[in-house]
Amino acid sequence: MIKLITFFLLLASITQAATKVEKSEKNTLEINLKGDAVTIKLPDVAQQVLTKWNPDFKPFDRKDYSKSIIELFKDIGVNQMPMAFIDDLDGNGKKDIVLLGNDKKNQFVVALLQLDKKWTLIKVDQMDIENIKDTEIPTEVSGTSVVKETGIPLYILQAQGEHATKLKEKKKVGIQVETYLGAGDVFEITDSTDGMKAVKFMLD
Repeated sequence: MIKLITFFLLLASITQAATKVEKSEKNTLEINLKGDAVTIKLPDVAQQVLTKWNPDFKPFDRKDYSKSIIELFKDIGVNQMPMAFIDDLDGNGKKDIVLLGNDKKNQFVVALLQLDKKWTLIKVDQMDIENIKDTEIPTEVSGTSVVKETGIPLYILQAQGEHATKLKEKKKVGIQVETYLGAGDVFEITDSTDGMKAVKFMLD
């Protein structure tokens, strides 16, 4: 009986720590953090668009990131997590949200854009990394050995540096998809004859 209670308490703590996507009662975008648990609140229509695109997609859990990556985000501010951020991506004065997560097979970066009173989902990037939560991440060299942490190596944030400066001139915010201590790509939301899409943003 005690083992059974312990099991359910452990299950409850795991469930509580998971990233949840919920309907926003205020019809706004929100990212809230309580302990290790992240709650992402979307307007009802935006949540429907996300579910219709891929009912199996779930943003990554904060608890699955290594300590070093969590430390990177300490000073970035509100509405910014390794797996989600809110900003005006296309310069139309309305807040959008970017999510990083996976379904049963692949990892995705997607953007939900608020356009003319409707929500549009744009697939920004797609990866296929096996056992991504068990990735070993080298964090420092101590003597002759390499110190490693385990966790998701990918995270997203607003474009940084010169990319950010160039995109700001176009009244846009870029999406930076980065691997810890590795390379990163910056994507720009563009409006073309094929509709809204994300393209890699290259410096001249």
